[in-house]
Amino acid sequence: MASRIYPNLPTTRLLIVRHGQTSASRDEVCCGTTELPLTDTGLLQARALAESLRDETIDAIYCSPQQRAQQTAIPSANLLNLPIQTRLALREMDFGRWENLPREQLKQHYPAELVAWDRGSWMVNPPGGETQQAVLARTVPCLTELLLKHSGQTLLLVSHKTAIRLLVGHLLEMSLSASRRLSVNNASLTELHITGDSVHLARYNETSHLRQLNS
Repeated sequence: MASRIYPNLPTTRLLIVRHGQTSASRDEVCCGTTELPLTDTGLLQARALAESLRDETIDAIYCSPQQRAQQTAIPSANLLNLPIQTRLALREMDFGRWENLPREQLKQHYPAELVAWDRGSWMVNPPGGETQQAVLARTVPCLTELLLKHSGQTLLLVSHKTAIRLLVGHLLEMSLSASRRLSVNNASLTELHITGDSVHLARYNETSHLRQLNS
């Protein structure tokens, strides 16, 4: 695919996937550094995702080191006969004292911080946790490295809700408050085409491959 802005540069396709369902995502519990396996539904989602990628020409798979992301990547890696290459930078945000707390408890114990977080304030981060800027400071250089290494190829990246939201928002030149409104569903697929510094969003938060699981 040729870019109208950079017709002589190769285009790299990014397929970005959020991990499948865990008990935390199912129950709206804050989960960043905590290690959790996929639920039975999450495992089915990972398999459905792999089937949807069966006919894709994918050159490399990069994945967060966390268990839920690795479990999501395994069926696709097996089907595509590709190794999973782990990158620490793709891990989820550290939510500090918010870890393992349901949203209702956050409302009770951290009302002001939660309101600012939901607003997407650039000044807020979970108490004792990572800042949004710190997440971008590790994910953006990682992606830049991969784009240089795999210019013109198709990459599958498996990561996490907040890390994906911040990275995609950055690529689309969105403010933190604007990117806060982006949804990233379990086992969803987002596709971007990158040519030089030009980014085209081909599809976002695609979950049609999961439809059969909900019927």
